[in-house]
Amino acid sequence: MIKLIFLVQTDGGSWLSNNWLVSTIEKGGYGIMLPLFIFSVITFGILIERLYKYFGVPSGEKSNSLLNQIEENIRTYGDIEKVVDFIKTTKGIHSFVFLKVIMRYKFLVEEKRPILDMRNELLETGDESAREYLEEFLPIVNTIASVATLLGLLGTIIGMITSFDEIAKGGKGDPAVVAGGISTALLTTAAGLIVAIPAVLSFSFLRRRMEKIILKIEPITNHFINFILRDLARLSTYKAMLVTAFRDGVLNKDEEKFLKEKRVELNISDAEFEKLAAEVKAQMNIDVKLPKTDI
Repeated sequence: MIKLIFLVQTDGGSWLSNNWLVSTIEKGGYGIMLPLFIFSVITFGILIERLYKYFGVPSGEKSNSLLNQIEENIRTYGDIEKVVDFIKTTKGIHSFVFLKVIMRYKFLVEEKRPILDMRNELLETGDESAREYLEEFLPIVNTIASVATLLGLLGTIIGMITSFDEIAKGGKGDPAVVAGGISTALLTTAAGLIVAIPAVLSFSFLRRRMEKIILKIEPITNHFINFILRDLARLSTYKAMLVTAFRDGVLNKDEEKFLKEKRVELNISDAEFEKLAAEVKAQMNIDVKLPKTDI
């Protein structure tokens, strides 16, 4: 409250030109003090925005409820696109991470990657996505903490050079003149530290908070990946393989052997194979047949 009073206090005249803050910025020099003031506003804004995001992370109960809805969606439709449509109706870190995982999953399916490799890469994608969501704007705060200090020192050095230059021109060494010039020059160092110290503390606090949140949501992401791999990956992966192998309407010996091996690996039943073959036929108008001879 006292700071607010000082901020708006005037000595007469226009508030914009005579308030305490503008006077301080003018005394230290607009070239240095104005960027420092902008840095302080940016740091405060990022701190508020990050705290809003961090404390908005769903609780365990809400996260489990979301997982249950996703699992029900998978069991009902058995289609990854339906899952995407549902997730897009939600907001927050889980939505961001899950959509990133699904994007990576689709890419891995097209690459015909083994399920184990898919699991490892999806777990890595989940962790990277969570960090991407939570780390947004934090590098800016870290940069401001460093630049503000250097900018304050730069202002001090420029101010002292100017002061000693004026003394040299006047040919006098009046201590009052020297002290006044140095006092003004050191003002920028103080301002730089006033900006940098909260920025450092904010960055440190937000980083610690981020790590705690990542540990909190990691099991939720793992469960989601398990749902995808257990209920969708087998069929989606094999369907993508069928589409690729039958894209030209001809199945060569190597492709036939590959499809047989993957059918055993993914444990695709006869009923599941017939269902996938029907979907591929409807999509590409190609009869999908795979001889049932031994591999």
